Amino acid sequence: MQPLGENDLSVRAMEKEISNQVQDLPIFASHLQQERLPRRKPSSFLFVGAGDSYAAALFAQELSQKEAGASDPYELLMNIRRTRRKTLVIISVSGKTKTNIELAIKAKRMARETIAVTANPESPLAKECDQTLQLKYRTAGVLTSGTVSFTTSLLACALLLGSLPRTVQIKSALTDAARWATTLKQVSERSFLFTGSGVNYALSLYGAAKINEVLGAKAEVAYPEQLGHAKLFTIDKERDVIVCISSGRDKAMNTHEMLLKSGFRSSILVIPESHVVNRSLRIAIYLQRLALAMAKKRRMTECAFLADKKRLALSNRLIY
Repeated sequence: MQPLGENDLSVRAMEKEISNQVQDLPIFASHLQQERLPRRKPSSFLFVGAGDSYAAALFAQELSQKEAGASDPYELLMNIRRTRRKTLVIISVSGKTKTNIELAIKAKRMARETIAVTANPESPLAKECDQTLQLKYRTAGVLTSGTVSFTTSLLACALLLGSLPRTVQIKSALTDAARWATTLKQVSERSFLFTGSGVNYALSLYGAAKINEVLGAKAEVAYPEQLGHAKLFTIDKERDVIVCISSGRDKAMNTHEMLLKSGFRSSILVIPESHVVNRSLRIAIYLQRLALAMAKKRRMTECAFLADKKRLALSNRLIY
């Protein structure tokens, strides 16, 4: 793929950043291994974020087997006592999200320390936090839906929790993910439903966000146990797609098998990787490729969130 220029549009930029992960993630993981951070108990951490970063915060909670906590930043701001004697980790790629900055300021008198996980070490958030853990990766130079910013956030969270894998090898994930996405892009979808447990639930949130941002389509998330309740009665057998993210013989796998037998459009995503972080990185890439494949099928050049200027302006007012 040729280098991007100023006139290249966001779908192509997204594709470039997805491809960059093959090199950027191992390099960033190697960089993180050189960080000398004090060891902290997982129970001392409280992770927060919004959008993709909220999915990363939930990933951290589940990676710690729920010893660490995760929260929406505004909800935590309204219950600031939860930060007392905690290491508050605020994940924000831009470091400019208004509520995150307010939270960092308000938590100073209660939290043991505050850490900004951000790509911008000079951001307002970084300046309000005690420490900054910088996300390092190449960008395409064009605003697009978050890909490598999310996967580097997962690695940063893994480092803080003492769960960073020794090696990160995801080269085959790109071709494998493209093949899987191709099987799904043939469907005439109306909406998507993602389901999974533990870290797979956090990744389901991320997968739904990519469908929302890139395609402007509806996508929902449910735990496998919850899917069989009211949510089941809203699913259109002919047009809706269910993506079950599984770790093997678990509830998501069982749900997928039962849905298939009952005539629903269900797809299973199982990655045979022993380390949970490496597996999660691969799943994230699969979900990125799914949104990209659907965008290409529709011959889209711009991600939906960028094409609707009025909503984008409203989004910016709500966030910043």
